[in-house]
Amino acid sequence: MKARTGGAVRKPAEAKTDPQRANQKSVFESSGMKAVRALILVLGLAGSGAATGRAQLSNGLLDNTSISSQTLATPTDWTVMASRAISGAFNDGASSESFANVEAPGGQGLFFKPFQGNPTDGNVTVHLFQDNPGTPGLQYILTGYAGTEPNYSGLIAGSPTRSEFAVEFLNAGNVVIGGSVLDLKTAGLGTPNGNPFNYAEYTVMAVAPAGTASVRARASMIDGFNNPAGGGQAFVVDAFELVGVPEPTTFALIGLSLAALLGSRRWESESRGPQSRRR
Repeated sequence: MKARTGGAVRKPAEAKTDPQRANQKSVFESSGMKAVRALILVLGLAGSGAATGRAQLSNGLLDNTSISSQTLATPTDWTVMASRAISGAFNDGASSESFANVEAPGGQGLFFKPFQGNPTDGNVTVHLFQDNPGTPGLQYILTGYAGTEPNYSGLIAGSPTRSEFAVEFLNAGNVVIGGSVLDLKTAGLGTPNGNPFNYAEYTVMAVAPAGTASVRARASMIDGFNNPAGGGQAFVVDAFELVGVPEPTTFALIGLSLAALLGSRRWESESRGPQSRRR
């Protein structure tokens, strides 16, 4: 996202023939106009991203991999937690694979393995997530790609399998205190679009509540299972980005304050104008 920069604001020429008016103008410049310029600066910085709580994900493209909780490599700087409903913690629920890559040539994406769910060990659940510092009051927006093969258990009618993207907020005790979850199937997961895995980009957003210490970007497969019909069953994700921006209401309030100050400047200028012309 490229920052937008504003042009310089030219200061009107002072009226040299009227010292009283010039003095009144300098008085207003030292009060109201300073506030106006401050609001303009806030608006400009917010638009460029410089005044936002931008949460830059580490390894957002998932291309850097290493061994952590799973037998095979998974994205570095991300946590992968896998378990099966009956047998518990599990170490082969997901892996980084080049065939799951969606963006950078030669990169990696994450392959979730629903076929690891079975009647003996129970359905398999896998969470991929990363936590970053969060700021209360900011709106956090997570975007990322998700796709499937046709026989993924999450596409079966009436299936308990859920596929999710989520933005979640945690307090200082690492307890989730809010957020928003996107059901990818409801959002169109698996809809044919001509891309490998029918990959598509999805977005979920939420406003950080009071008490937020960190914001979590999460992708999950919940209650995945082996489709008896066989065939391709992959659920894949890749290329995430998380940003924090002021709420739209914040921009509206700033705009109203700016309009009020500009209106006040015009009224004061007009009301003092006749006095400044007196001889």
